[in-house]
Amino acid sequence: MPDLNGMMLFAAVVRAKGFSQAARETGMPKSTISRKVAQLEEQLGVRLLQRDTRNLSLTQVGALFYQHCNSISDEIEAAKATIENTHNDVSGSLRIAIPVSFSQELIANLCSSFMRLYPKVELDVQFTDSDVGLVGEGYDIAIKYGPLQSSDLVARLLFERQPILVASPNYLKSNGTPATPQDLTQHSGILLGTSRSAPIWPVGKGSHKTMASFKRKVRVNSAVMVKQLVLDDFGIAMLSHSVCKNELASGALVPLLQEWPIEAFKVYGVYSSRRQLATNISVFLDFFTKRFSSQESLQSLMM
Repeated sequence: MPDLNGMMLFAAVVRAKGFSQAARETGMPKSTISRKVAQLEEQLGVRLLQRDTRNLSLTQVGALFYQHCNSISDEIEAAKATIENTHNDVSGSLRIAIPVSFSQELIANLCSSFMRLYPKVELDVQFTDSDVGLVGEGYDIAIKYGPLQSSDLVARLLFERQPILVASPNYLKSNGTPATPQDLTQHSGILLGTSRSAPIWPVGKGSHKTMASFKRKVRVNSAVMVKQLVLDDFGIAMLSHSVCKNELASGALVPLLQEWPIEAFKVYGVYSSRRQLATNISVFLDFFTKRFSSQESLQSLMM
């Protein structure tokens, strides 16, 4: 098993873009950090960093390994913050951007519960599909769908959900059942998305993934409305299994193309800097993740 301290120091070097800056940020001697990273490379049997007198760069395998090290580092910081939260009084303002397609009713319930637990926190919750700037627009947290573009922001995975294509029995009786992703071009689709969303669904995964187009019947940024339109026989939709599990169990909705399983989508909590992670941000993200999982039987947040 790789040395955890070495992994954390390797991640610190990459974030700091050099051994000297990493030494200043961690308070450890540069020689110690260099030795630990070299030992990690020897233990793994690969070179993670390309070094010369002026430049430092990641190798291809180093870039992949860094992603995992950075995720572990984030989790360690979150765990430390959780312990600190048991001793600190959580307070202050918290501005949060949430996609419009999330269930506003459930978000309201979550926020109510959060404010009861932490009455000294002032929440400012904005539903928006705009690509908000965390620093420039004063947001502390943005809830975003993945995959995310690489940036200096920190993204904490909150949860994953499994999408599924569904339609009503009446719609399929009138229009036929698609047997392949290509057949979707002949069907009406109900698109959950924004005004920029194209009538395309990513069907399948891995080497079998294909982008399937369809005839857009309607586009709407509410998962509740999408499901209702599917139930009203207007077309096919891609929803998360958790949103429509009751309708699937009752037969009100029928799953489609099950031999083409779709990649799970990921939802992240994004904030500006792990090193400046405020207690109220950590507490809210912990609460959001745990409470969403526990309330899934009541309602899904989105899709």
